[in-house]
Amino acid sequence: MNSKVFRLSVLKLTVALLAVGTSALAQGPKTTFTVVRSDQWGAQNLNPFSPGSQHLLPTNSAIYETLFFVNSLNGKVTPVLGTKYAWSKDSKTLAVTTRPGVKWTDGQAFDASDAAFTFNYLKQYPALDTQGLWKSGLTSVTAPNASTLMFSFSAPNTPVFAYIANTPIVPQHLWKDVKDPATFTNPKPVATGPFIFDSSSQQAIRVLKNPNYWMKGQPYVDAVVWVSTSSNDAALLKLLSGDVDYGYVGISDPKNYASKGPDNSYWWPTNNINFLYFNTVKAPFNDASFRRAVAQAINTKDVALKAYAGAVPAASPTSVFPSQQEDWLPTSAKSLAPTFDVAAADAALTRAGYKKNAQGARLGKDGQPLPSYKILVGAGWTDFITMATVVSDNLKKVGVSTSIDQQAWGSYSGGLQTGSYDLGISWGWGNGSSPYYTFNAAFSPDFSAAVGKTAPSNLSRYTNPTITAALKTFSSTSDAAVQKKAMSTIVTAVLKDTPWVPLTDRTQFALFNTSRFTGFPSAANPYNDASADDVPGARLMYLNVKPK
Repeated sequence: MNSKVFRLSVLKLTVALLAVGTSALAQGPKTTFTVVRSDQWGAQNLNPFSPGSQHLLPTNSAIYETLFFVNSLNGKVTPVLGTKYAWSKDSKTLAVTTRPGVKWTDGQAFDASDAAFTFNYLKQYPALDTQGLWKSGLTSVTAPNASTLMFSFSAPNTPVFAYIANTPIVPQHLWKDVKDPATFTNPKPVATGPFIFDSSSQQAIRVLKNPNYWMKGQPYVDAVVWVSTSSNDAALLKLLSGDVDYGYVGISDPKNYASKGPDNSYWWPTNNINFLYFNTVKAPFNDASFRRAVAQAINTKDVALKAYAGAVPAASPTSVFPSQQEDWLPTSAKSLAPTFDVAAADAALTRAGYKKNAQGARLGKDGQPLPSYKILVGAGWTDFITMATVVSDNLKKVGVSTSIDQQAWGSYSGGLQTGSYDLGISWGWGNGSSPYYTFNAAFSPDFSAAVGKTAPSNLSRYTNPTITAALKTFSSTSDAAVQKKAMSTIVTAVLKDTPWVPLTDRTQFALFNTSRFTGFPSAANPYNDASADDVPGARLMYLNVKPK
């Protein structure tokens, strides 16, 4: 679609959306910041507690707000609905001061009682507690006055602050009457965020500036519109043509994108890892010996080279980010890490009971040929598709047959979370200023679930009592030496059991077309971590981008 046609389409969309009902901006938006997505979204759902695959993109990035934002790159805490916080000397009580002068979009005042209600609501409806707050030792949340929020714990657990900070806050006066929040689609959201929901279709979503937002003078734009494309390549074309301003797009070579024009820029800071997940409740992926051999058969350097043209390196097999290795990586990790060796992987599979037949196909322990397994990836995600292609070619050399299963976001994330996949490529569904957040999200029993039920982040459904105990030890102390010992235990256990294969470092994938706006996050101004457009950190970008 050319630029003229696209802008005409946006104009028609704007007129149509304004005709649907009353708008927060009577004359229509003067400045619209446009975001491109390389996937499709589902039906209208603006419930901030619904999994990310179910609610619309602006829900937890532009409409609802949290108490704080914790930048995963540097640990910096940005106040939002909370203005300050402090732990007690024994780290069993957390006091948060809430922001005065904030109003919900229906005009009612926000105060600490709304926040207390929100956290207690998660206790009342455990399915909503995807961060596992009430399994972390949290015993009570109270609001002794309109500006004070008190969290009490049975034992010290300071890492939980990042999860508390990240929880969307809802208005008590409305949500107290929602009796089935797991299925509630929240069609008319009332929140405190910088934007108000306007309307959506399968092609576009629009939010409009909140005229009564508590941060005076911001946001600088009148509207944010998300447009949908079928693939990363299609999203890239819109960025190159100037039709859109921002995209969170995993292309293979961001340097090439930047070279195409003076308005093209990107910022890809590393803050996660792309993993090949094993569904460990399914045979043969429930066998650690099989998993270790598969890991040894994968050339992760080739995966990284082909997926990102050398812009992103292969991941450490320890699953610890490069910036965290100096502080947290045990010296024993190097000797335990698997090395790429096809012959050794082939022999290891045979030793583990998975022999080959005369045709070279791998057999199960029962002597029957193993079926062809599917590698689940996002539809049109060229980086993940490339990774899966390399993995598939590698596994073919040891007699394991696979195919690539491309799914739209809803079925992709849903398949991972409900355990209906064989193998899948995705990022770590939890990260932060130490490896604790990666391993806790990935392997804590609190974030797992029975097959068919939604696991918040333990996608492999792998748990290990040794890891569980070490996670508890880590979170129960602020003693660095004790925490390092606990982390060594976790890293060692993960290396031995191989519940996943770290493929590449995962950078954020922020691509910008700066022809119309300034104020994007960058290495020089890392006010967020180049967060994806549908998570709380993206709110800071929507607040800071300014028309030229």
